[in-house]
Amino acid sequence: MGAGISGIASDGGTECVSPQGRTGLGEVPESCISLILASLNPLEICKLARVSRAFHGASLADFVWESKLPSNYRFLVCRVLGENLDDLSKKEVYSRLCQASCFDGGTKEFWLDKISGDMCLCVSAKALKITGIDDRRYWNHIATDESRFNRVAYLQQIWWVELVGEIEFQFIPGQYSLFFRLQLGKSSRRFGRRVPNLDQVHGWDIKPARFQLSTTNGHRAMSECYLCDPGNWVHYHVGDFFVDNPNTPIGIKFSMVQIDCTHTKGGLCVDSVLICPTRFKKEIETTLKSNSSPRKKGPRGGNPAMAFCGDFVQLLGPDMSVKIFMHLDDPSELARVCAVSRTWRQFVIANDLCKILCLRMFPEVSGVTHVVEADNMIEPLKVSSCTSLEWEQRTRNHKVYAFLARGLTTAVGKNCISEAISASSTDNYPEESVRNTLEPRDRVEHRYSYWSSKGECDPKASESLVYKLNAKLCIVTEIHIQPFQAYFQFGFPIYSAKAVRFRMGHLKTRKMDEETVDDSGDGDESVENKYLWTYTSPEFPMAQQNCLQQFKLPQPVLNIGGILQVDLLGRVQRQEMDGLYYICVAHVQVLGRPLSPAFDVDIVDLSGRCTLKHYPGVESRASSASSIKDEDGTPSRVRTFTAMLMERGVRSWEQMILSTILGTAVVVDSDESDEEIPD
Repeated sequence: MGAGISGIASDGGTECVSPQGRTGLGEVPESCISLILASLNPLEICKLARVSRAFHGASLADFVWESKLPSNYRFLVCRVLGENLDDLSKKEVYSRLCQASCFDGGTKEFWLDKISGDMCLCVSAKALKITGIDDRRYWNHIATDESRFNRVAYLQQIWWVELVGEIEFQFIPGQYSLFFRLQLGKSSRRFGRRVPNLDQVHGWDIKPARFQLSTTNGHRAMSECYLCDPGNWVHYHVGDFFVDNPNTPIGIKFSMVQIDCTHTKGGLCVDSVLICPTRFKKEIETTLKSNSSPRKKGPRGGNPAMAFCGDFVQLLGPDMSVKIFMHLDDPSELARVCAVSRTWRQFVIANDLCKILCLRMFPEVSGVTHVVEADNMIEPLKVSSCTSLEWEQRTRNHKVYAFLARGLTTAVGKNCISEAISASSTDNYPEESVRNTLEPRDRVEHRYSYWSSKGECDPKASESLVYKLNAKLCIVTEIHIQPFQAYFQFGFPIYSAKAVRFRMGHLKTRKMDEETVDDSGDGDESVENKYLWTYTSPEFPMAQQNCLQQFKLPQPVLNIGGILQVDLLGRVQRQEMDGLYYICVAHVQVLGRPLSPAFDVDIVDLSGRCTLKHYPGVESRASSASSIKDEDGTPSRVRTFTAMLMERGVRSWEQMILSTILGTAVVVDSDESDEEIPD
């Protein structure tokens, strides 16, 4: 369609064709562009000014920006900026007013919302009349980067608290709200992190504070509330007032009092008083906590919703924030979330996000009970209705699951088998014992090394091999099995199974753990009577190949008890000599990682009650020594310091982890006693 019109214009030789043969935005009159821009908001005007030179020139027109300025802008330039209006263009006036500007000796600050042009005003604590402010025993001014005025008034202790402020100013017509910005306690910075100090906070939960507001045009408001949320800045709403005449200054008087002399009050930081349009009230009350520093002076100017906003956790609400954090599947990412701010860490702890992540990774720990740490020992938690104890419980559980989740995601690849316990049957014992499957080679000293089952007529007959892992708490990811190929028989047959399945669990009683290993396959007691299986894998098909076949579990499994059973399902190879079916295995590997070699677990009964023993000297000194060496063999000061921290802190962490996994665990220190500690 556009091409057709262009062609008609060219054929007719009309005057609308430019010397280059085409029209563009540069052909639009600047006056028309200015009329268009006058109907847009300031941000849209600035964006269109970058389109072309014509748009840029039109955006500088005074009548475009005069329509965006408040009706009393002449008063604002004189009172706030203190400059001559004739020296500034209307765009410069709007830009300067959108920047936070101090006046009255730096005790007040004014800015315009850059989008809507609404007025906002802030009064510092220095502009307030505070009872006892000149007595250093009660009040003092402290420097802080959390105030737009860089200083706040801090109350140490006093009987009578009274803050009164007055201001006379010309406001544009509309409804306005007034807030006191206060904080219980004072904060400081340590290593770049915000640390609140609540030592002197007291007396604010006995009687509420009273806030009052009155204006010269007859509006009055009063509210009472208890000061809350120690350690965080809170905007307390005093009341609302209306302005009808923009050309008449309006006087505003506001106050906060707590004059109950039956008790002292202390630990209060007074920052400022905020006056802003009521339409921002909901946004400010939604973000009561403002841990980050308020908006500084700068070109971004003044949307109060941006100046006093919190983070998206508070803006979106807990339900939506939990859904967002649930998409994190790496424990290190959740740890970074906790390091963002105190508010985010409390949110993660309160919603048990580390526990949810851990359960999502390993459903085996769904029955974990909460534990507490006391004097380097783990004891069952005595639940109390007290809020502080509940929060302490959540905090400790957060530490447990955070460390556990991190440990469970550590790369694994170590063979975890300690010894072979038994086989369901053995053809020639001990020459074909299950212990031979621990040897990675199929020949040892000119002798074949393998395990062989007894012959069966039924090819569906199954066999099982039971192994003990090198720790009673292991993460298992893969099992590798190599069938045996009989080179000494005609045709070199491979005696593999049709499929394999794996089970993990623990001995049913502590007494069974002390029995001697019987791998002959002729034991009187059934395997099902000895062990309690807590995990059973799906069946995996086995190929009839002489190689180390890898069977990766659908998900890493946390083995509690250190017992693994390999079920060999079905037989495929018949021996020509006797016509019976056999299964032969040359080598078995279990890839995983023990959580800690310094702990042991004794199963007391079938209910899951257990005894946890701690052996402080079990850790390998060699691994610690090697970890503090650089690549060239020289010790690293940073790694040495890290190793020292590990020696001091990791053991108590692992105590919490293991006790959490084991449910109602009790701790016995092996160096002191073998008796159980009562619940």
